[in-house]
Amino acid sequence: MLPCPAVPIARRSETLYDAVALAMSAYASAAFRLRVLGPVQELGRSELVVATHRAESDVPLICSAFYWHAGVRHRGGVKLHFAARDDMFERGFFAGFPARLPIAARRLLYPLDAGPYLPLVRVLPLPYPSPERLRLGRAVGALDPATPLEGVVPADALACLQRRAREQGRGEPRSAGDVLHGDYADLLWRDFDREALAAPALDAVWSRRREEAVAAVRALVDLVRSGEPVLFFPEGRPSPDGAIGPLRQGVELLVRRGRPAWIVPVGLAYDRFTRGRPRACLTIGEPFRTPADDVEGAMLRALRLAVPLTCGQVVCAALVEAAGAGDRAVSLSALASRLAGAVEAASAERRRFEPELQSERVRRDRLDDCVGALVRAGVVEPAGRRSLALEPPAVLAGAQVLATAREHESARGR
Repeated sequence: MLPCPAVPIARRSETLYDAVALAMSAYASAAFRLRVLGPVQELGRSELVVATHRAESDVPLICSAFYWHAGVRHRGGVKLHFAARDDMFERGFFAGFPARLPIAARRLLYPLDAGPYLPLVRVLPLPYPSPERLRLGRAVGALDPATPLEGVVPADALACLQRRAREQGRGEPRSAGDVLHGDYADLLWRDFDREALAAPALDAVWSRRREEAVAAVRALVDLVRSGEPVLFFPEGRPSPDGAIGPLRQGVELLVRRGRPAWIVPVGLAYDRFTRGRPRACLTIGEPFRTPADDVEGAMLRALRLAVPLTCGQVVCAALVEAAGAGDRAVSLSALASRLAGAVEAASAERRRFEPELQSERVRRDRLDDCVGALVRAGVVEPAGRRSLALEPPAVLAGAQVLATAREHESARGR
């Protein structure tokens, strides 16, 4: 399915917008212990809200913060718009996107199509991951159902489709229409570049892809220029390694042509190494005027400063540093001192953190929770009452530990 065109303002649904905002707020409260740090101002006109992109759950958390804390529900027509990945507008998004969804659930969700409704709740499509890549499902779905798959679909992708058919007891897929089914939803969600999808039968699909990308960027620029507040993720996708940045191409073009009066940085940090639900901290930073030059540099600095400090960041950074040095033990007192120093440094640089962390007792409790989570994850082991034993290879192989540590360092421009 092709992305939907922008819906005129008159056709936007305030009721549906509020319902979605409420649902996102409910999800954020159920899945995370969310803290919005510092005062949150109501949205004004001509504001471009730019946020770090940590995870796919970022949007519900940000929506929750603006809806409940910034009083958007009382601002009449001044409501936040969202620039979102354009594959959300395609049929199969709910079935193909989640990574660990059972086949039965994919079959059930495959027919669902949110595309026609997203513009009603102020969602605009942007080419994802770029105009030069295309989802396999979109490519196949644009073909005549009788088109043979061989010679059109990359050989490795075709082999995966055939293997899935055997696993599910289906006949071997030979034509495009054979694979437009929930059994293949996750396989159809792979994206490929023009070289991999170079069959002449797909030339028209690539032409439309380029035209839609240009139109989508133009629509976003026009919306920003109109003065409507817009949320945009300048990194383009969730950070694969915890680093903040780099920013995607086109950020400066959007700011220069959209000419927002203010840029509002939003920083998110997840603390998953804790007891119970993961903690999530969100900071809405100080708005700043669009700079005359080096837009990307100014935006990246503001985003890094907006990222809140968490206990997990400090502990993971300390463990990765120790493992990199070949140490096989770290003392709890050293971790406690490091956390206290990080809180003091964050206060000096005006970086947000949960105010409770200024209490030694709370820091001790948070540190105990963090260490307990790391022990359960097999990253460290208790070594007496005052130290932790660690195997450097195990620490350096932990993707979540490395990403959390990298976030801590990247927020400080290192």
